[in-house]
Amino acid sequence: MGGYELIAIVVFFLVGYWLVDFFWPKKKTGAPPDSGGAPMAGNAAGHAAPGDNAAWHEVLGVSPDADAEQIRKAYEEKSAQYHPSRVAGMGPEFEQTALRMTRRVNDAFQEAMRTRA
Repeated sequence: MGGYELIAIVVFFLVGYWLVDFFWPKKKTGAPPDSGGAPMAGNAAGHAAPGDNAAWHEVLGVSPDADAEQIRKAYEEKSAQYHPSRVAGMGPEFEQTALRMTRRVNDAFQEAMRTRA
């Protein structure tokens, strides 16, 4: 093997390594520095999650005068969005956030059904 062939192999190896590193999704670790160590809550669009004292209609994302069918549909969508099995491989912080949001959505749905009955 000549010197040019060896140089070509090394250059192609480095370029290939750079391409894989550039295009391969990177594993996100930890929380943003301004969050105080807590994982960021919210959906994929970057919207903030409703606060713990949010009304049921804010948690479910419906109007306060929504009918039972709209409430049920919103509940199913939010339950699927925050289901803990969707983040099972992402780490304990995400699992805790998913569990907290699932509980919040369930509580909001139960409160909505109590007010509609």
